[in-house]
Amino acid sequence: MRSIALSVLACTVGLLTACEGDAPAAKTPAKPAELAKTPEPVQPLVDVSTLPGAAASGDGVEYAAGVRGWTIVPGMGELLPTEPMTATIRLRGWTENGEQFFGDSESWDELVLPTGDGAAFGGWGAAMSDMKVGEVRKVWIGSDDRGTWPLSGKNPQNVVLDIELVSIGDSIPIPETLPGVAIGDAARHGSSSGLRWYDLAEGAGAALQDGDTATFTVVAWREDGTPWQDTGRMPVALTLDDALMPAMREGLVGMMPGSTRKLIVPAMLGAGFDPLGELPPGSTLIMDVQYVVRPVG
Repeated sequence: MRSIALSVLACTVGLLTACEGDAPAAKTPAKPAELAKTPEPVQPLVDVSTLPGAAASGDGVEYAAGVRGWTIVPGMGELLPTEPMTATIRLRGWTENGEQFFGDSESWDELVLPTGDGAAFGGWGAAMSDMKVGEVRKVWIGSDDRGTWPLSGKNPQNVVLDIELVSIGDSIPIPETLPGVAIGDAARHGSSSGLRWYDLAEGAGAALQDGDTATFTVVAWREDGTPWQDTGRMPVALTLDDALMPAMREGLVGMMPGSTRKLIVPAMLGAGFDPLGELPPGSTLIMDVQYVVRPVG
């Protein structure tokens, strides 16, 4: 009787399209369909035995999406802080097909580099995470996460790095003798990006801000004193925006008309690491910059 009553009620409210004849036999209620689950993306395991550089084994540790690493030598020293800073790092680096761009078959490059992605490339901060001084680590970084550094202008490729954390600190090595205007008693200034500078002559007037345009003379050298650029007596107009070398954009902020500043530029903010570039990969640059006029417009 209960099934017949339900059938009549359904006909009354128009929920069934046919109500003639006997009521259909009661059916077992269907179990609610399980919610469709989106499969978790599978991180492809990297066959570390096929990678160039130091030998490693196992699946490694996934530090971030597209960043996998293997500990070659455990570190026994200070733990790298989580906040970005600079550190002395020994590197060998290859594309996954074996083309080497850091170090060579016999030696490693020793560089002072920022430890965060902001001054480097996507995945670099993760590659350095939780390292201790003395640790040697092999890192594989997928091309989708790496961006263009350190092989700008080339087709995206996976990158393999052998990394040794040598020391932690916020100072890049400064040669005892620098080309250009003498430092004298000027104090050294710096930022977490790795840029260092000396204010050699004070100016007067409004200090430059990001986005301003002003006119400068610039003389630049490589760390060994080899001349690189010289505007001569003809100043050049520079705008502090994305089109300017990162070190110049950061290093000119705060300068006033008539001031002179010496910039010590780590490779990450200037010369870069492109083996096809005009400067040797990893070059430190020294720049004497004079602000000769007030901002334009």
